[in-house]
Amino acid sequence: MSLPAPAAWTGPRPSWWLIVSMGFTGLTALALAAEAAWLAWTGGPASAVPLAGAAVYLGHVAALGVRLWWPRPRPRRAGSLAAAPDGGTGVRFGYSGWLCYLVTALLVMTELVVAAVGLGAALSATVAGAVTAVFITAVVLIIGWFLVTMLRLAPGQVILSPAGISHRGLTDTRFVPWPAVAGISADWIGTPVIAVLAVPSPDIRVRRYLGRLGSARTRLRPFMLIRAIWLTADPATVYHALLYYAAHPGLRAELGTPDALARIGAGQAAAGSPAPSAPE
Repeated sequence: MSLPAPAAWTGPRPSWWLIVSMGFTGLTALALAAEAAWLAWTGGPASAVPLAGAAVYLGHVAALGVRLWWPRPRPRRAGSLAAAPDGGTGVRFGYSGWLCYLVTALLVMTELVVAAVGLGAALSATVAGAVTAVFITAVVLIIGWFLVTMLRLAPGQVILSPAGISHRGLTDTRFVPWPAVAGISADWIGTPVIAVLAVPSPDIRVRRYLGRLGSARTRLRPFMLIRAIWLTADPATVYHALLYYAAHPGLRAELGTPDALARIGAGQAAAGSPAPSAPE
C-alpha cells in the first residue's frame, strides 16, 4: 500500500535548464557513440577510442542526471530485517545499487582523465607543467580519498531498530537514539530529503570519514539528513515509518521482528495513525 508523499516533495520540479542540459548531454553521448562506431567500421579504430570514451562518460552523466531529477514511479520494494550497529536487529532500507554504480563509475573515469592530464603536464618538463602537475596530483588524491571512502561505506542504508535510527551514507555514519529524536520532517534540498532533528545526547554517534572535506550535511550535528532519492524503498514509506515509531514508543520493540515488516508493508505505519489497541 502506497502512503501519501509529503507536500514538500510534490511541488518542486527540475528546472528547464537542467532538463535541457541533461537532454543535450545525452544526445551528445549518442552522437559521439555513433561517430566512434562509424570510425571503427571504416577502418579507424584508433580514432574511435577517445570518442567512445567520451560517449561512455557523457552517457553516465546523463544517466545520473535522469536518475536524480527525473520523476519516476514510486518503488514497491519494502524493507528487510538486518543487523543494527547497536548489535540488535532492525528494519533496513537500503540504498540504490544502480545509483551507487553511476557515482562510482563517474568518479573512476574522472580520476583516470585527471591523472592522464597531470601525467602529460609533468612530462612537459616546464615550470607551468610542474605547477599544473602538483595541483592535479592534489585533485587526484582528493577524488581518490572520496572514492575509497564511498566504496568502504557503500551501499548506504537506514535502519530503524528498537534502540534508535541508524544512517550510513557514503561519507559518514550516524546513530540517533529514539529518546533524542526531537522531530522528523520532509524537505526539498535539490532533491527530496528526510531530516531527523535531535537534542544533544551522549548516546548520539557521528563519524565523518572525510573530516572537513565532507558536505555541509555531514557537519549538521546532531541532525541526520537522508537523501530520499538514494533509497530503494518508497521514500514516503520510510518517512511515515520514522514518524510512526517516533510517535509510538511502545511499538519500537517490534522493529527487530517480522511484525514491523508486516506493519510497514501493509501501510499501517503511517504518520498520524493510532497505535493498535492492546488485546483484552
